[in-house]
Amino acid sequence: MSSNAGADSFGARVRLARRAKSLDRAALGALVGWPESTVTDVELDRLALERHSAIVRLADALEVDVVWLSGQPYPPGEPFQNAGHSVVPALRTALRRTGLILSGHSGMHAATAPQPLPALRTDVDELVRHRQAADLRQVMLVLPDLLEHLNTRALDSAGTADLAVVHRLIIGVHQVARMALNKLGYHDLAWTAVENAAAAAARSGDPLMRACAAWDRCGVLLHTGSLAQVITVAETAMDDLHGRLHTPNPQALSLYGALTLRCAVAASRRNDAPAAWQYLDEAELIAARLGPGRNDFQTVFGPGNVAIHATELAVELDQPESALRWHDGIDLATVPSKERHTRHRIDLARAYGQLGRDAAAVGALREALGDTPHYVSHHPLARALVENLLHRAHPTALAAGLTGLAQTMGLR
Repeated sequence: MSSNAGADSFGARVRLARRAKSLDRAALGALVGWPESTVTDVELDRLALERHSAIVRLADALEVDVVWLSGQPYPPGEPFQNAGHSVVPALRTALRRTGLILSGHSGMHAATAPQPLPALRTDVDELVRHRQAADLRQVMLVLPDLLEHLNTRALDSAGTADLAVVHRLIIGVHQVARMALNKLGYHDLAWTAVENAAAAAARSGDPLMRACAAWDRCGVLLHTGSLAQVITVAETAMDDLHGRLHTPNPQALSLYGALTLRCAVAASRRNDAPAAWQYLDEAELIAARLGPGRNDFQTVFGPGNVAIHATELAVELDQPESALRWHDGIDLATVPSKERHTRHRIDLARAYGQLGRDAAAVGALREALGDTPHYVSHHPLARALVENLLHRAHPTALAAGLTGLAQTMGLR
C-alpha cells in the first residue's frame, strides 16, 4: 500500500518534508505564498487542501512527490476493502505480461485458455460499461483475468489479421485500467497501463489510437501534478490530429476536444485562468459541432462534458459562483457516464464548500456517494472537503448528515 510509514496524515507528511528541508513554518509559507498560520493549520490537520493547485504548489516547494504527499493509495479498511485493492498484485502481473508481449519478448506463454474473439469483444464492452458506471470494484475484479485472456489472444494472433483487432481491445481495457488505478491511487501502475496502450496504438498504425493513448497519458500526468507535461503531450497529439478536423470525422473531433479539455484542466491547476478558459472556449466550439450523447474512445466528449469541465475549472480557480452558473445549465441526461456525473457532483460540493454552504455541500456528496461509493471515498478532494466540513461542524451540515457521510467514507 502507501509508503507513508511514520506520516499517517497529510499534515504529518508536510511536517516531515518541511523538517527534511530544514525549513521553519514561516519559510515554507513564504515559498508557497501562505501566512505561517496556514502552514500551522495544515500541519496540525486543522485545514485540508481542497484544490489541486495548492497541493502541487506545496509539493513543489517541499520537493516531494504529489502522490506521496496525498497519502495514496489509502490504507485498506472500510469502505476500501471492497474497492478492488486485493486484486492489484494480479493486475500488476497481467500488465507486465502485456508489456512484454507487446514488445515482442520471446519466450512468453499463454496463462489462460484461448477465448473466441467475439466473446472478448463482449467482455470488453461490458467492462467499459462498468467504467462509465464508476463501479470501481467490479472493474478491478474483472481486469486481471480479462487482460490475461487478451494476452493469450495476442500471442495466438501473431502474424494474423486478428491481431489489429486484439490491439484495439487491449487499448480499450488499458484505458479502463488507467482510470481505475488512478482513482485508487496506484498512479505508477496507471502509467504502466497507458504505456502498454501507447505500444498497442503504435503497433496498430492508427493515428486516432495514438491520440487516444495521449489522452490517457494526460490523465495520469494530471493525477501526479505533472501539469506542464500534460499540455506538451496534449498539444502534440492535437497537432497530429489537426489535419483531420476539416473533414466530418466525429471521432477525431471527440479526441481533439477531449485533449483540449485536458489542457484546460492543467492550466486551471497552474492557476492560469486566461489559458484555462481559452482552452475551454475552444472545446465548447468543437462540442457544438458534435452534439450530445457521444462516447468516442471513452472520452464522453460533448457539450455536457464541456460544461462539467467548466464547473471543475471554476472551482479550481476559486470562482464558485461561476461554477454554480455552469452547473445550472448542465443537462446530465445528455452525458452518458455516471462517472462524469459523480465527478461533477464532487465539484458542485466543492463550490458549495467554498461559498460556506456546508449543508448543500453535504447533500451533493451524499448524492454522489449513494451512486458510486468507492469512487467518492477514494477522491482526495472529496475527502479534503469532508475533513474541512467536520472541522467547521456547522449545525446545518451536521443536520444534513455530515457525520454519517464521514463514517461511510472511512474518515471517522
